[in-house]
Amino acid sequence: MYLVTRAQVRASGIADASVAQELVERTFIEKRAARAAFAQEVSMIPRQLESGAFYSLPGYLAGEQVAGIKWTTHVPKASRQGSYTNPVIVLNDLQSGVPTALVEGQLISGLRTAGVSSTALKYLADAEVRSVLICGSGFQAAHQLAGLLPFLPQLREVHFWSRHQEHAQAMHERFAEQLKQRSIAGILHPTLPDRLDFAQIVMGVTSAAEPYLKAEHFCPGHFYVHIGMNDIEAAAIQSFDHIVCDDFRVGVKTSSQSLFRLARTDASIEEKVTLLETLLPQDKGERAVAMSPIKQNKQQKLMFNGFGLPIFDLALAAEVLRRLQQSGEAHLSRFDLYGEEVTSI
Repeated sequence: MYLVTRAQVRASGIADASVAQELVERTFIEKRAARAAFAQEVSMIPRQLESGAFYSLPGYLAGEQVAGIKWTTHVPKASRQGSYTNPVIVLNDLQSGVPTALVEGQLISGLRTAGVSSTALKYLADAEVRSVLICGSGFQAAHQLAGLLPFLPQLREVHFWSRHQEHAQAMHERFAEQLKQRSIAGILHPTLPDRLDFAQIVMGVTSAAEPYLKAEHFCPGHFYVHIGMNDIEAAAIQSFDHIVCDDFRVGVKTSSQSLFRLARTDASIEEKVTLLETLLPQDKGERAVAMSPIKQNKQQKLMFNGFGLPIFDLALAAEVLRRLQQSGEAHLSRFDLYGEEVTSI
């Protein structure tokens, strides 16, 4: 059983946004073919936590011959130990059941979520999009921005807003050189404008406890990408013409995300929902522009909701292990189930 660190995940090469997106897209297609499956997550909430939980999210990939589980924590920062989420990924051989690796999962989680959004942008966004607003400035917001850049070739403005202005400033500075190389202007907003028509794509990527995006923020032509939990109010969701999801039915059962809370009180919202996998090409030779009947346009409002599925984490983790094993360049420690180191490569 190999132990894979975050540094090794990065060294494998999958931290490249285009690489991560390709792996995610491939997994979407496997999901559509019923070759990638996942079960309902199980949460445990210890009594000593004021809020927060521990989650297990299992799945398997028939094509990769991998089964596994993402084990993650959502523990309040008030604990002052580690970050809010601390995921790890366990991989098993699908045929034998033998554990093959324990992989640090936080970087993979960021890459996976950005890769899912990038797949939606690749197939649904207007190719001429020139402006994006990022609402949020944390770990996932940074991954979302890094992930979208390769897929919006005409982008000329990135707008930054956060509930904490200094955090937005720090994120702007972090990406300043990269944006400059692409001749993209970075624009800071000290407060959230009443209307967001200056941006063609809006991304909600915060840990807000209450919605801050309202129906009046959006207008025809907008493409809203929802990654956070409570960023958007129910009335705003209801105002969208189409809602595309990575998954819907599972989220409705347990998720506290805005869309799924609404769906539990208004079942009719499902009539607007389409799964992203159904909009992807049947094979790599087909062009995206000719495939999807749902695309960003000036007459309608489009929403993509990223729920987050463990099959994408498993796919990225399995690719990390495969690349590291093949390269022989990174030191990988392998242990038997009793903790004895048996090989190093």
